[in-house]
Amino acid sequence: MKGHVLWAAAVLAAVSAVAGIAVASSNGAGGPPNLLYVYNGPSIPNTHATPDTPAFAEWCHAECGPSVTMPALDAATGSNEGQIYVWTRPFHFSQDGSTICFGEFVWFALREGDVYVHSGSDGTCGAFMDAATKPPSHIPAGSGQVIGGGGDGTIVGGTGRYSNWTGTYTDRVFVEFSFTGGPNYYDQLLWSLNPN
Repeated sequence: MKGHVLWAAAVLAAVSAVAGIAVASSNGAGGPPNLLYVYNGPSIPNTHATPDTPAFAEWCHAECGPSVTMPALDAATGSNEGQIYVWTRPFHFSQDGSTICFGEFVWFALREGDVYVHSGSDGTCGAFMDAATKPPSHIPAGSGQVIGGGGDGTIVGGTGRYSNWTGTYTDRVFVEFSFTGGPNYYDQLLWSLNPN
């Protein structure tokens, strides 16, 4: 019983910490607020035109392609603040095929302007998880596996309210990856923009 109580306390502390981050209104240095977005749902193909910004052209080098799009759902309120568009650069697998890394460029098209970020050429990584630890819950049993991972990178430009932003970003996610050609599913995808 004592182990269950300790486990419950640890879970409560973790949830409280995430909730504290989600409702934070400032980056702690008196600067602009951190922006946090979440998404749980099927992957949606990115069919948007590429952003017309030098940062995208410099990052892509004609070696990138559209990936996914999703609503920018505020982590604290659940309100839709805009749309998120993602492009990726070539994938690199580990020798045993268990880990994958790639570059991503993300366009946050928000109500008060745009924010552009990228992870370089291979700053986003993930690994297949043991199904006993993290089984898929949204794709049919036996048709895929969960990849756990995320990325870190730099804010490289913006417009409107965000035109002078610099800083970093982080994303963390479980992807339920389909082996049968069905849609992948994003489970607990978190985006965090951290301006300075």
